[in-house]
Amino acid sequence: MVIYGGSSTKSIDIMQMAMGAASKRSSVIMNNIANATTPNYKRQDITFQAQLQRALRSEKEEANSAPMVTTDSRHIPLTRAQDYRSVKAKKITEFNTYQNNDGNSVDMDKEMLEHSKNTMYYNALAQRTAKEFNKLKFILRG
Repeated sequence: MVIYGGSSTKSIDIMQMAMGAASKRSSVIMNNIANATTPNYKRQDITFQAQLQRALRSEKEEANSAPMVTTDSRHIPLTRAQDYRSVKAKKITEFNTYQNNDGNSVDMDKEMLEHSKNTMYYNALAQRTAKEFNKLKFILRG
């Protein structure tokens, strides 16, 4: 995940949101694994990272764009930043994926790999969050 500049508070906020999304993703992956033999079950996943990156990019683009003034409240601004705090983890169902003969679209090897990647991602976020808190603690002591 890319965290664009800003304060420690914003970074911690983003990492907290990402950890929550990773936790939800872990539950969804476990549900996929539990339903690996259920006929017509469609694989589910969580979308979050791409939406967060778009929101952060929109903030950066708005900050770097030429200032434009609208003369009427009904005018559409040239750029409109999306608040990163409005990004939520959303569960999606994948209908256009490979299916077994029984209509089930869960690939156990893929789910196990995704679960491992998600666990490593969550742990990395937890470590980075702890470092940010330690940095803030050091600053407050000094």
